[in-house]
Amino acid sequence: MKNTSNATVELAMGRLFRLMAGPAMPGDVVDYERCRRVILAELAPVEVDYRPNYARDHARGAAGK
Repeated sequence: MKNTSNATVELAMGRLFRLMAGPAMPGDVVDYERCRRVILAELAPVEVDYRPNYARDHARGAAGK
């Protein structure tokens, strides 16, 4: 099942790159949205880690810059 998922995402990404490579045509937005839905449905959701990283942020000061 993993290989099928990877192939589906790769095909959708290829279609997106072909859309970007050419001039805008009618129906491109529909193709873009379809490919986007396929990619987001196949990929696992990414968990964002909001925990502070004190080693990384040490030199950033109080403002976090």
